[in-house]
Amino acid sequence: MMNFFTLWATTVSLASAHYKTGAYSSEHLVRLLARGHFMQDAPGMPVEGIPVDFECEWRIAAFGHAKTLQPHLSIERQRVLFEALELGSVGSDGKHLHPVCSDRSIAFEDVAWEPVPSYDGSLEQGTYLEVHSVTELLRVLDSLSVVSESEDSTNLDSGLRTGSSRTIIGLAPGVYRLSETLALGPEHSHVTLRPSQPGSEVTITSARLLSGLHWTKVDTSSYGAVASNEANVYVADVPDNLGALGMTALRVNEKRATRARFPNANPEYDQFPVGYVASKTEWLPPKDMGPSVDVTVPMADAYPFVDTPASARPTGYGKYAFAGAYRVGINGSCSILTPPASYWCQPDGRTGDGYHFRTPSGVRNISQFLPHGPYRDGGRDMVLTYWRPGHWFSIMFNLSRPIDSTTGDAIFGIGGFQGADGHDEGAEWFVENVLEELDSPNEFFHDEARNKLYFYFNGTGAPPPEVEVPMLTELITVRGTVDAPVQGLHIFNLTLEGQRPTYLEPHGIPSAGDWGLERMAAFHFEGTEDLLLQGCIFQRLDGNAVLLAGYNRRAVIRRNEFVLLGASAVALWGDDQLGDGTVRGGEQPRETVVEDNFCHEIGIYQKQSSCYFHAVSAQSTIRRNLFFNGPRALVNFNDGFGGGHDLGHNLLFNSCREGSDHGAFNSWGRQPYLADIRTGSPSAEPAWSRLHNNFIVANYAANGGCFDNDDGSSWYLEQNNFCVYGGMKSDFEGSNKRSSNNVHAFANVYGDACLAGINQVSEHYAEGYWNNTCILAKAGDTYLSLSQLSPKEGTVPSKAAFHTYLGSNTIFVPNASCTVTWGSSQNITEWLSYGLDDGTRAMDSSSLTSAQILQMGFGVLTAPNGPPIPGGLDEAPALMFV
Repeated sequence: MMNFFTLWATTVSLASAHYKTGAYSSEHLVRLLARGHFMQDAPGMPVEGIPVDFECEWRIAAFGHAKTLQPHLSIERQRVLFEALELGSVGSDGKHLHPVCSDRSIAFEDVAWEPVPSYDGSLEQGTYLEVHSVTELLRVLDSLSVVSESEDSTNLDSGLRTGSSRTIIGLAPGVYRLSETLALGPEHSHVTLRPSQPGSEVTITSARLLSGLHWTKVDTSSYGAVASNEANVYVADVPDNLGALGMTALRVNEKRATRARFPNANPEYDQFPVGYVASKTEWLPPKDMGPSVDVTVPMADAYPFVDTPASARPTGYGKYAFAGAYRVGINGSCSILTPPASYWCQPDGRTGDGYHFRTPSGVRNISQFLPHGPYRDGGRDMVLTYWRPGHWFSIMFNLSRPIDSTTGDAIFGIGGFQGADGHDEGAEWFVENVLEELDSPNEFFHDEARNKLYFYFNGTGAPPPEVEVPMLTELITVRGTVDAPVQGLHIFNLTLEGQRPTYLEPHGIPSAGDWGLERMAAFHFEGTEDLLLQGCIFQRLDGNAVLLAGYNRRAVIRRNEFVLLGASAVALWGDDQLGDGTVRGGEQPRETVVEDNFCHEIGIYQKQSSCYFHAVSAQSTIRRNLFFNGPRALVNFNDGFGGGHDLGHNLLFNSCREGSDHGAFNSWGRQPYLADIRTGSPSAEPAWSRLHNNFIVANYAANGGCFDNDDGSSWYLEQNNFCVYGGMKSDFEGSNKRSSNNVHAFANVYGDACLAGINQVSEHYAEGYWNNTCILAKAGDTYLSLSQLSPKEGTVPSKAAFHTYLGSNTIFVPNASCTVTWGSSQNITEWLSYGLDDGTRAMDSSSLTSAQILQMGFGVLTAPNGPPIPGGLDEAPALMFV
């Protein structure tokens, strides 16, 4: 059997071609996603250059590190973390070929800790009001509106607050079922929502309870499905007032049911390739949507124009490279977006490299792949989901009309807006919401025309007489303005669930990153100041959990759990006016704090999802979070607006479990914005963003490095991180990405490498890699893979023309033998003779143990960060933080 290291080596040879064509073969991708980097094929079977116990040891260390980050973590959540790290696995988990710690006999009880008590909001002072139902809650909120609007707001006898005093609304234990979105405004400033009793359970849901259902068993052959004779399929009459979209989601016994689909899969727990058609498929060409109106706004101090000779500026990606101008295309192919404008609908930058926004218009002869067809209604209500080639994101469509009975063609209707990069073909796909495909336990189908619900019950006898139907896309909205914000709203310890799917709701493209996003979430905040969202549980929501949109200041999102989400946990999406983010004081989320959260099992439906995402936002702090088990990057910065972000002291692992060409962290920076963060005055140059003191494991298909600084990413300081299986990626233009004092253990950036980087165009934009420890698995692996951005001629410039800070790195590699690629490959001795990398040394790794690697890693995790330039010769005061 081929070990994974060999498989990885054969796979990464496709990486360069993949980025241009956008696709691995399904076979390679399946193998890549089915294994973690460098994992063994069998117990005790070593992978070349990797200590046999390393895979288990980093997992034990990660669990211990979680205690340092979140000493308050409950026993229940500790067990979830323990299982995600596979510490107690004794049999096959269906994903890896053997449990990684099977020879250690690790008992959860031996490593768990007693949680430190956590503040629950019960000590807040103010006027207290208790409610026991949605009706009472609405009445109290309405009365606050009346007091706020009254000229004489002194009615203390009614128990209502005046001025900026706090009103505490205690929700009695129970389930609060919303029939419409709960809307709060400026009149609800200085309000606290929390359970009336500490430790009690308060659930807010939009799931409508359908009770008294009378189930009748159905012969599956009566509707065309092929299932066993024991198929436990039942049908019941349901009301005809389930909304314009009908029943798009269902909960049975508090669990998520699956819309009848082909191929079968449980979207909560099955991962690609389970449940996808991987056969070669012919896709219908994109529709011609007409021309866009293209707008270009050059920015004088944007990259690459500061202190850079014209002869040295990059020539690729259009006149302004990735960042010299703000660019947007309006209408045309962007007509399906909300708003109908995007970087991806104009001709320059990455768009000009073949990624202009577009999607296929359908599937030719889809009928040949559907064994239960032809469908009685032609699949009129069918939804098709496919992966964009390369697994960058998933796209969903409904059909504009039934499948053609003659050609078998399926023509797409609404959809196609869930991702940015254009493409002519899809990759693997599945269909859902088809009665004939109801042939697997826990599947359902709502026949809206006949008001019937079909359900394949995974139990004995008939399904329960009560089921729940999520009805709303948003449970709570909080809306103010720059001039009249909602101030000081506090929300503690609520459970949010029962949101219906949002993947076919209107989407926009927030900025020039790869994401498409719906501007909605279970909790939607816009126009707030000093929001506090703490101790809540967001579970089994079918879209985004939390969205900060437009103007928000100093929001704190703390100690929440996000689990089994249809899309992302926390998303920030600010506004600009043709790249100017200074208008009206900056209508973006700024100074947001996301800390101590526990996020896992996300992206059930929308695969381009993260635990934390931002676009056109600045000065966020993301710290002490535990993020794991996601289909793509766990943290995503969609652009370089403003900067000033601080990602520190987090634990990230098990990212990219279904997607590729990504890291556990991902960023883009394809165009500039005017912001006032760096100097207080409008500038296209952002403030430094710091990525520091994080424990990051780039396993599964996180092949873009520890921090995947993709197209145009700029102004990042990456310091004191312990990166397992990830090196540093900085070779897709952008500038000022500087890595220091990190440990990269068995580094990989589309192949074994410590750094995949570029030599910049001038000192002002210099990149850097210094004082790092990098461990490579095999003799001859790559220490540095450098390209000369501009000018192109020359392979070894003088030190004066070398705009990359290098030096004092330690490379552990077998036989102290590694290479540097710069035009041609050269050994480390030859490289060091040029005098461009003083103090760097290569050391033999043959005696290096897992314990020593972990000791080095934890040494940097607890150390302070240094300045942006070696030796502190910086343009600004040195940064020294922990």
